[in-house]
Amino acid sequence: MEKPKMPVAQLVYGEIVYWLVVVSAIICMIGPLVALFNIENNLLNPHYLFSSIWAGKSADQVWLLNGPDFFEGHFWLVNFFFGEGGFQGGHFWLRQFTFGDGLTQFGLVMGCAVAMPALIGAAIAYLVEKPRQYLWVILALWVATLVAFSALGIVGAGH
Repeated sequence: MEKPKMPVAQLVYGEIVYWLVVVSAIICMIGPLVALFNIENNLLNPHYLFSSIWAGKSADQVWLLNGPDFFEGHFWLVNFFFGEGGFQGGHFWLRQFTFGDGLTQFGLVMGCAVAMPALIGAAIAYLVEKPRQYLWVILALWVATLVAFSALGIVGAGH
């Protein structure tokens, strides 16, 4: 009995998802190491951050009360990243990409948004493959656009 032949678009989608998830997992392992080895290169001190999370503090307490002297003399930093009211959303990492916590957040976003490049690759495969399937190209590009808008914080699930 012969194995059924997989459509090229599905193979492209699967390969892109697989490799980007592997890369994002590696980035998520490197980010905390950068955060712990270079405490000054973080928005939040990871020692206080982790203990605050394990203590069950609220998100506002974790972001604003991150150690006794953390924000002393650095309120410009709080205002730059968060404004006057504390944490302003999940896309703070765009401004601090090279920080340890920003790098970790990028790895998480990359892993969650991996469908976007995979759908673009699948759309290209649907265009190249015979017979061309324009409906699937349009649908793949539409969903990839929605994923991109969501990952960038342009649209969200009602905050």
